[in-house]
Amino acid sequence: MNIMLLQAGIQHYVWGDKRFIPDLLGVENPEDRPFAELWMGAHPDLPSKIEVKDRLVALNEVITASAKEVLGPVVTREFQGQLPYLFKVLSAAAPLSIQVHPSKALAREGFIRENAAGIPLSVEHRNYRDINHKPELIAALTDFYGLRGFQPLTQIAQVLTDIPEFQSLQLDFEPTSAGLKSFYEHLMNLSQDRLDAVLDPMIERLTEADRKRAFIRDDRQFWILRADREYSKQCHRDRGIFSIYLLNLVHLKPGEAMYLPAGVLHAYLEGAGMEIMASSNNVIRGGLTSKHIDVPELLNNVIFEGSEPEILHPTRLPGSREWVFKTPVTEFELRRIEVTEAQSYRNGSDHSAEILILVDVNRYAHVAVTSGELSLNLQKGSSFFVPFGVGYTIRADHTAVLYKATVPQSSSSFFRFRRGCDCDQGPYQERIR
Repeated sequence: MNIMLLQAGIQHYVWGDKRFIPDLLGVENPEDRPFAELWMGAHPDLPSKIEVKDRLVALNEVITASAKEVLGPVVTREFQGQLPYLFKVLSAAAPLSIQVHPSKALAREGFIRENAAGIPLSVEHRNYRDINHKPELIAALTDFYGLRGFQPLTQIAQVLTDIPEFQSLQLDFEPTSAGLKSFYEHLMNLSQDRLDAVLDPMIERLTEADRKRAFIRDDRQFWILRADREYSKQCHRDRGIFSIYLLNLVHLKPGEAMYLPAGVLHAYLEGAGMEIMASSNNVIRGGLTSKHIDVPELLNNVIFEGSEPEILHPTRLPGSREWVFKTPVTEFELRRIEVTEAQSYRNGSDHSAEILILVDVNRYAHVAVTSGELSLNLQKGSSFFVPFGVGYTIRADHTAVLYKATVPQSSSSFFRFRRGCDCDQGPYQERIR
C-alpha cells in the first residue's frame, strides 16, 4: 500500500461557521450552509473515503479488510483492528453544548445499558454510540474561545457572592468537591419556572450593562448574552447558561491548545481549530443545544474538581521544524509541521498509520508529497492517509503548514504497562462524581 488522498466528510451542524472550512477547501457555499466539522478518519458515523481501483471506498472498510497491513501489528493488536483516533477541523460560529465525555468504564456500561433497553444507535436520544472513551485535544487555528473545567473552588465561591441572581437561590456553597457537586446538581435540576425566575433578571441586567459598555469576547458576560440569544427559546432560558459563570473561560491564540480528558465539563464557544480525539462519538449534553440533553447522565460522568485551565504549547523536536502537542493518551498524538523551500519533511510511518492535512500555504505555492515513485500534488485543505511502514517526503516552494495525526511512538512500550487495566479510571477513582 502507499499514500492516498482522502475525501474527508463534512458535518453541517447548526453552530458551524459558514466560511472557514469552505475557504480551507477552496469550495463555494452558495446555500450559505454551516460547515462545522471536517472529519478525517475511519469512524463509522462518517468515514473518510479513498480511491481504490478507480472507485471510492470508505477508510474503515479498507482497514477492516487489511488491518495489520494498514495499521501495523502493534496498533492492530492493541486497538482491535481499529484506527484509534478521529481527526477533525472544527469551526464554530456559535457556542456548542455544555458537554462531557465518558471514561472507558462508563462508556462501556452506558453502551451495554442502552443496548439492553433497545435504544437504536441512530436515534437522537442515544447517549452512548460506542464503548470507547473520548479524550480530545483542540489546537487553535484562529483565536479560539471555550469553557474548560470548573474554576478553582475559591473563585466559584466569590462568583456566587458577587452575582445577585446566585444569591437569590439562598444556597450555602461549601468549597469542596462534594459541595460543588451538590450545588451544580441543584442548579441543573431546577424547574423551568425557577430557572427562568433566576436567569430573567440576570439577562436583563447584563443586556442593560452591554448597552452602556459593550462586552468583549474575554468577558464572560459576552458569552452569556450570546448563548441566551442562540438557545433560549419560547420565553424560556437555557440552563446551560449557569455553567458559563462556573467554568474556566479560555482564550486560545493560534498555535495554543487545550486537552480535555474524560469527565471534564466543557464547551467550545467560537473559533477554528484542529481537533483530535479517541475514535468515539460519545457526547453527553447538559445545555446550550437543540440536541438531546440528559442531565442525570451528565452529572454521573462529570468530575467535580476546580482548577486553573492548562494551556498547552507544542514542543519542537530537535533539529526539525516539527512540533508535538503532548498528552497522556495512547490513542493519538497531534503534530504541527512546517515545510519550507530550504527544508523538506521526511518521515516513515514505522509505528502507526498517519493522517495529514495542509492548512496554510501561499495560493501560488507548489506542494507535493512523494513516496517511492508516487507523487501527489497538495492544495490547501488537501488531506492524505499514510499506511503503516510507508516512508514519504513533503516538499514545497513556499512555507507550508501541515498538521499530522498519529499514534504516539511511546505507546508500544506503554501498552505493556497498561494491558489489563482501565487506566483512564485510575487517577479519577477517588474524585467526586
